Amino acid sequence: MSSPYDTAWLKLRHVGAHGGAVAHRPELTDLGLDGVHSVCDRVWAYSRSDFEPDPFTDLHTSQWRETCALAGSMAESLMICAATLVEASWHAKLIEQEREPAGMAIAQRFLADAVLDTAVSIGHRLVNFVVRVARTDAEIQAVLGGIARFEQLGPTYKPFVTDDEKAWLSISEKTLASLRSNLPAIHRPAVDRLDRLRKSPEWSAVMDIRGENAHRWRKEHEAVRGVDAQSGFAENTYDHAGNPNGIRVSATARRHVAGDGLTARTTDVALRAIPVIAAAVDETVAETAQNLSALTGGRMELRIDPQGRSREIRRLM
Repeated sequence: MSSPYDTAWLKLRHVGAHGGAVAHRPELTDLGLDGVHSVCDRVWAYSRSDFEPDPFTDLHTSQWRETCALAGSMAESLMICAATLVEASWHAKLIEQEREPAGMAIAQRFLADAVLDTAVSIGHRLVNFVVRVARTDAEIQAVLGGIARFEQLGPTYKPFVTDDEKAWLSISEKTLASLRSNLPAIHRPAVDRLDRLRKSPEWSAVMDIRGENAHRWRKEHEAVRGVDAQSGFAENTYDHAGNPNGIRVSATARRHVAGDGLTARTTDVALRAIPVIAAAVDETVAETAQNLSALTGGRMELRIDPQGRSREIRRLM
């Protein structure tokens, strides 16, 4: 028994299956995340405008429509991040109140890790939104096609069709410097905003944790014994010169300490990062809407109300 949803977008309050038992659920306002849903509403309003200024463009490969798709994707991911942070904070609250076993902090940290992974993907989607807004101009497509780093975003790129990972950018110093040098001035505020995000302490903290988890060693949780340099039942014995000369085994294990504090740290980093990333998305999408007449050669205007509850799109020519 299934039917497709017929709604513009959905906002989840949490992501777990709680059977309606939500009496102890933290609210977004409690977590400083109440502004995230407002951002989502405005960004979804841009997305659901689903516009193409040129009536002679094939809508299946419309670059403007692909920017709408990216905006909707970022809004949904921000919403999911907020809902997931509710879950992580809910675990922390119930553990503190002794309503949940302390070991459920493993789930808390996992959920916070998932938010960090999604946060990075939103940042990467934002730079791709910016470059795709820019390449709605055929002259910019030619410029991008002449730069090795952006060649796949040149005239041969087809929105919704081209499936080449080189056509999808990530936030990096070199990428943003090259965009700043090669895109027209109207796009510079968006590129500068991306660079501020990349340099922000919130983004750096996200990348530090994610980089360690993904590319080095994600430490086991502090709730378990674990293994690190100092843990275990065995320890060396040493000679007079301090060199290991044997192993001694005891009945009591020493717990690992490598994961100590990571649950609280990861949750805090996620709670701090999502509003910052949301603000960058919000400002960039709003700026695109404000500049739409200039970006479309005077063909179209898009006005989105500050709460994202309504939008007005006008074809000017």
